[in-house]
Amino acid sequence: MVTENGRAELRGLYTDPAQPLTIAVGQAFDLVSMPAAVGHAALSALRARRVRLGPVVADSRKSVMRVGFLLEPAHGPDLAAGPRAARMGPATEVGLRAAALHDQDRTREAAEAGHAETAALRDWAGRLGGALGVRVGGPGSTATLPPLLPWRGWLHWLVPPGASAAFWTPAGALLSVLSERSGARAL
Repeated sequence: MVTENGRAELRGLYTDPAQPLTIAVGQAFDLVSMPAAVGHAALSALRARRVRLGPVVADSRKSVMRVGFLLEPAHGPDLAAGPRAARMGPATEVGLRAAALHDQDRTREAAEAGHAETAALRDWAGRLGGALGVRVGGPGSTATLPPLLPWRGWLHWLVPPGASAAFWTPAGALLSVLSERSGARAL
């Protein structure tokens, strides 16, 4: 269910793309939520650094006023078999096996680095991010996402899922921006 930009994954979760979606967080993505002022400043800083952003959502209700960044889940699926290896089936040629193993290793290393960054952001939010109002939603929490189709409501995409968005906002880049804003080092 993984694609380059996340659109297929999010579309697959909606039963009606014209309606908001409330979903359990932690399997498909983690959500880093913060007060709107902090979120807009972080978004501006990430754009200034030319970080390729994943979907970013805003809740504009006066009682809420929060921004949320969708991140790779810290506790992702087992990556023992990469996507290419699953498509290839049993390889009979040594060269194909070596290529499949190399792809698996690269996929696993990239995913582990993403998981480590998300885990580091979760740890920072638990220790220092509370001063900024930063919360990380993972397994056991829920999020409401805006509709995929145009909608005039309190919930909207600041960076919509799609061709111009990356699959996830990089947790390491977000951690760097937020820790600078708080005046505390990340780790």
